[in-house]
Amino acid sequence: MAEEWVDGTGTGKKAKVNVRNRVAVSAANYSESRLIAAQDANTFLWTTSASQATGSYAIYIQNTSTTHRLIIDKVTCSSVLTGFFELYQVSGTASGTVITGKNSNLTSGNPAAATSFGGVSGLTDAGRLDHMRLPALGRATMELQDIVILGANDAIAVKYTGGTDTVDIIITGYYKPISELK
Repeated sequence: MAEEWVDGTGTGKKAKVNVRNRVAVSAANYSESRLIAAQDANTFLWTTSASQATGSYAIYIQNTSTTHRLIIDKVTCSSVLTGFFELYQVSGTASGTVITGKNSNLTSGNPAAATSFGGVSGLTDAGRLDHMRLPALGRATMELQDIVILGANDAIAVKYTGGTDTVDIIITGYYKPISELK
């Protein structure tokens, strides 16, 4: 005899336990940033592609929201020359070329609550968070898996070392209300 479980949402759908005490299920495994993009339209991409001098900050992001945390999911970097990329927590008064975060849900008009620049100056390192080395013509991703969380006015920047070069960087992050985080 099989037992049936009702899903509890009022749809009338049922899960059945077979005679071997097994339930047939399927599941989807998505990243938090993908879910936030689809459900809340609060996932953003910050991109830069510019010539950088060695030892310079290529991109800077500061969370300006007082109601949401900015959670950094990943940082993808590429360069023509061999390069070393470092993700830092930073302080100081940043200046550079303004970058506007692009909502990854293209149907949304939600703006990013952030100040962002490319080709950045005026920063002080406040602690390295991650790093990676790339071969010439390399591309790789710092898979941060949501562990870098920016509160109000917290900032990060990616520093490039490796000779004057064209550097491409994409930072993916999403916003979650402070009330949803512990």
